[in-house]
Amino acid sequence: MDLTPVKIRGRKRKLPALIPARLQSSKVSSQSSSQASLDDRPRKRKVKKTTPPAMPSLQGLPQELLEMIFLYSMNIALPRCSPSIGRKLSSRHVTMKFTMRSFFDTVDHRTNTRDRKVTSDPQLQSSVLSCHFFTYKFFLDYVKTAHDAIIRLRGKAWEKASVPVLGVEEFEDLWVFKFTKVPYLSFAGGFHIPEKLLHGPFTKDKTSLLYVLVSLSGEIDWTGSMAGEVAKTGIKEAIKERNERAVAAFTVLLGISKAITTDVLRYAVINCGCEINILRHLLFNAQILAHETSKEILDFYDPKLWAWADAHGERGCVLKDMLKKADAFNLEFYFEQDADWTQIVGFPYGGSRFDIRTAFDAVVRELLGNLYRNHGRKITRKRRQRSEQRVVEEA
Repeated sequence: MDLTPVKIRGRKRKLPALIPARLQSSKVSSQSSSQASLDDRPRKRKVKKTTPPAMPSLQGLPQELLEMIFLYSMNIALPRCSPSIGRKLSSRHVTMKFTMRSFFDTVDHRTNTRDRKVTSDPQLQSSVLSCHFFTYKFFLDYVKTAHDAIIRLRGKAWEKASVPVLGVEEFEDLWVFKFTKVPYLSFAGGFHIPEKLLHGPFTKDKTSLLYVLVSLSGEIDWTGSMAGEVAKTGIKEAIKERNERAVAAFTVLLGISKAITTDVLRYAVINCGCEINILRHLLFNAQILAHETSKEILDFYDPKLWAWADAHGERGCVLKDMLKKADAFNLEFYFEQDADWTQIVGFPYGGSRFDIRTAFDAVVRELLGNLYRNHGRKITRKRRQRSEQRVVEEA
């Protein structure tokens, strides 16, 4: 009986051809020989590449270490090299410590005034003064810190002594004959007034700091910056604002440089109404070195000034009298009718160097001229000879 064929559904697969046993054995032998040859070859070991660790940058240094570097190097450019470093070094503690090292610590306060060692750097101090943080409030804080430091240097016995150490209270009313007696501020001779104080608007704190720095013999950097040109514009802004204290500071800064001109006098008289106290500072300072200035720059008999005086009655008569005296170098700071002199801003040289109430004579005129020619420097002959002898001995 024949079976019925059954059809199986799905894909029909092709069976692989049978490999002869001889070919299969030869293939196995070749594979084993090639494997043996590979095993005989020396193996190359993979060496891991190691990259040297990166050196830490200034930004990555800890806060305490960065402060130590800054205060040790005394490089004021360090905070300016990076915003992040500037933020780390802008704390009140760091800025005050840097200021103390730039000013107070540059003078040996434990020795006599004449024999003490001074290492003050006017360039460094000028850079500190130009910083944004150095305001009048910060300056008063510096006076307090220096006051505490001078008491610590002298010991606890001095702290309880009956002789007081002059401090920040001397700056209350900004009388020059008071605050210039504070001996431990340690400003170097020849430091520069920052440009930020030489233009308006003139706030009370800004004007106070400018006035104090000028009274402490600050100067304008005429050769290394544009401060001189800024000051020439700034004095007109101060006159326009009727800021007597700012004008008092500017007239000294420009007076020692013979930069008070006829144009400034015209501006104060014709454009700004001839305020007498403003003219007092302008003419008093202008007369000191006027004989060394040409008439083209400064002329007290300027026709426009006298024409304005002729047209303005009593105020014009006062102006004429002031101009005549200034031309003869005979204009004193206080007038006879000034009963309450406390209402007048003091002359920035009115401290121990010059008594502003002194009547004019040949000696007083010579003293004022020497003060202006040697602004911020010692002018007595004996002290200069002693300093020269000291330099020779040290050499």
